[in-house]
Amino acid sequence: MGKILKSIAKQLYGPLTGLIVDGKQGFMQGLTNAATAYFGGPSQVALAVANAVVTELARKPSAQPSPINFRQSIANSFIIIGKRRAGGLMVFFHPRKTDKKHYRYFIFAAAGHRCHALTRWYLNDEVVSVNASTGEVTSGDYAGKAWLWFGRGTYDTDETPAIFRTECASKWTDSHVGYGVAKIYAKFQLSDDVVEAGMPTVSAEIEGSDEIRDPRTDVVGYTNLAVPAFYWWLSLPREEGGFGAADDEIPDDDLLSAWTNVCDEDVEIPGSLTEKRYTFDSRIETGAPASEVRQTFVTSCAGTFTFSEGKFLMRPGYWVPSSATLSEEDLAGDITVPLLVNAEEYANEVSGTFVDPDMLYQQQAVPVRRLDAGDVRQADYDLAHITSHYRAQRILEIMLRRGACEKRVTWPMNISGLATQAMQTVQLGTSRYGLSNYAFVIDEWTLTPDFGVTIDVREENEDIYELPVAEYIERSTTGTIDKPEPIGPEAPDEGSWTFTSELLTGDGVSIPALVFAGAVDDPNATDVLFEYAPGSTEPADDEWIGPAVGNKAVTRWEITSITSDTPYWGAVSYRVGGVTGERLTLGPVNTPGAVTAGATRTTSTGDIRVTSDGSERVTG
Repeated sequence: MGKILKSIAKQLYGPLTGLIVDGKQGFMQGLTNAATAYFGGPSQVALAVANAVVTELARKPSAQPSPINFRQSIANSFIIIGKRRAGGLMVFFHPRKTDKKHYRYFIFAAAGHRCHALTRWYLNDEVVSVNASTGEVTSGDYAGKAWLWFGRGTYDTDETPAIFRTECASKWTDSHVGYGVAKIYAKFQLSDDVVEAGMPTVSAEIEGSDEIRDPRTDVVGYTNLAVPAFYWWLSLPREEGGFGAADDEIPDDDLLSAWTNVCDEDVEIPGSLTEKRYTFDSRIETGAPASEVRQTFVTSCAGTFTFSEGKFLMRPGYWVPSSATLSEEDLAGDITVPLLVNAEEYANEVSGTFVDPDMLYQQQAVPVRRLDAGDVRQADYDLAHITSHYRAQRILEIMLRRGACEKRVTWPMNISGLATQAMQTVQLGTSRYGLSNYAFVIDEWTLTPDFGVTIDVREENEDIYELPVAEYIERSTTGTIDKPEPIGPEAPDEGSWTFTSELLTGDGVSIPALVFAGAVDDPNATDVLFEYAPGSTEPADDEWIGPAVGNKAVTRWEITSITSDTPYWGAVSYRVGGVTGERLTLGPVNTPGAVTAGATRTTSTGDIRVTSDGSERVTG
């Protein structure tokens, strides 16, 4: 199947050219149009091919890393909810040369919808400062040689920076606006430093969709609270990467408001701080199977999901007291206790991963939570929408404690079972097996042919959902890895250079000087660097003066801008291919005494005049 899809994708490449940068139709619709054109008209085959290609390319959300910048002829767009780092698909590239300067222009599609704002920029894995007015990068290795802009993806405004119209030779025209697509615009000048450092990855920390409705206020805007965010995604059409739920399949605002309030609760965490109970910070690739995407949301709020009475219900994990007692008188058959269940439901050791903003939004492990038990039963959770170390621990602890509640019961009921519903908390009115001492939540609710109901319940209790501050596990301290410096040439060999102090005399004038003499011993060296520093102790790296730069043929270098009767240190290093090597430190030496002022001495570097204060300047 994969080979067939790749073959079809190649045939569709022509009709797809320019599809993504248009931005006025969804990717799925554009792919369907291309397939329709290929097959000679609209058909179920064309639609099926479009669906198959997208599904083949997509993957469900995961905490695992994904490419920051990429380019390919057929690609899915992305949905951003909450705050996430994103780069995107390269949809435009243009090289330009003016005079002797070379420039490169890029546009990356970060999300297939309007976003709220940008909070910070990254070049490679370094946060950089950017001038909001000009777009110029003002910190890091690319300062002054890179420019960055962000377009939110508005639906009626052209956000293209003016220079992309004036400097790109009409390659990015008014027809390439990209309405409704959040974009990153980047410009680089290919200076020696930029070429040496290499072209960086470009990304940004972005606050995602600002079209999410809060059911409590009916206000549409930016939020990352789990329930409003989930139902916004659930309502998105399938072709835009959502679940495609109809309006009448969404619960009423009263129920959604109650669940939103649960997500909005402040939970105490270590450090006398608080955080919201459940939030989603998501980056979702469109085209992934909707049911798989849905389950990642449910897991990331320790929730439960069902379709009941024509409504999609996703309740976040929290304690709901029992609202009914099921009587044995209403049983329509024998109660059973299942023996074969999903081992994950009974796990006594749970682990997981989350997305860590403190580690550049990379996947990080959540501390393992476990119960003392002889027979270890493990479960692992990919918390794709979680960016809080503490929230991830709470979710794993809920899963662990649910696993410790091992009681499961199948309870067949007569017509009175129609009064119950999925996710309801109940008690069982029976003295058998001590079941009346526990609360249960209805996991499965099934209507039988005789209008009875069979329900499957699992044990539930209030302690599952509360994690005391003292039980959080602090993450282990990890060292930081410094940015590696380029491997440069070694220091000059001992004895290859000497460092002395001389009194240079000419035209009746005596001038103290520091003199380097020797020859380059590295055949790859392109330049020789000379530095000096006053003091009786060896200078630190930031105390050297210079460097003065000579070519590789130099055998003598004089420095005369010095003070009499003072100890000085000298240093020689080589440069190869723009990379400076280690220093050979020489000295110290003491400079000679008084200088005759008011005269001029001719040297190889020009006429040197000694001023009345003992300093010097070049006069010719």
